[in-house]
Amino acid sequence: MTAAGITLSAQSAQALNFTLAPGDFSIIQGIGDNNSSSTIAINTSAPANGFGNVFTSTFLLLGANTTDANIPNDSLKNNNSVARSIPFAVSVADVAQPITMTFNWAFNGDSSGGFNDKDSFNIAIIKTDNSNGAQLFERTVDPSDAIPGYGFGINDIGTLIAANTLSAGNYQIFISLNENTDFSNRSSAAGFNNIILSTPGTPVPFGFSTNMSLLVFGGMFYGMNKLKKKMAVKKFQA
Repeated sequence: MTAAGITLSAQSAQALNFTLAPGDFSIIQGIGDNNSSSTIAINTSAPANGFGNVFTSTFLLLGANTTDANIPNDSLKNNNSVARSIPFAVSVADVAQPITMTFNWAFNGDSSGGFNDKDSFNIAIIKTDNSNGAQLFERTVDPSDAIPGYGFGINDIGTLIAANTLSAGNYQIFISLNENTDFSNRSSAAGFNNIILSTPGTPVPFGFSTNMSLLVFGGMFYGMNKLKKKMAVKKFQA
């Protein structure tokens, strides 16, 4: 839309765009590390021993120690490991829009368990008072994978949280690695980084500033003056 040479265009309301670094997490159960270097053996080793160089920067490690050299044999077996993020605010405007998460992940899991007894990990957003939350992602090992139990994602997209599902308040991200007690000789580990929570933003039609208003109305005033002068000339000529 154009008025007196000024273009008025739709603008976007402020959107949620929150990045969680590995160091923003604490290990609250099991074993792991929130500052794992991309050069450790668990990342650089090819699957099924490691993650196959998925991570090119520091990452959050669950289910293993940074000194472990081999996920199936060296990492924690038949146990659960959980990481919890720092709290962050989600506003009324944020919850009125869909919320999504993108992230990098790698998972090397024990796929030898029986039915419903496979190792898995899941990611959830939970309100600090535990009154509200939603699951963002879940991965269970699959023996039919090209490398049984191994998988990864780069800028993967979690489950979309529909608008008005959550209530405004302070939230945390929980990442849980579940190693089922199948008493096998193998183990599981998972890694994560580049975790971003975001909303699309709401279009606000025709952003209009004070300066633009002055220019528009100034243009209108100039146009009216020219019209009056033309009318006065015609009247005089008549």
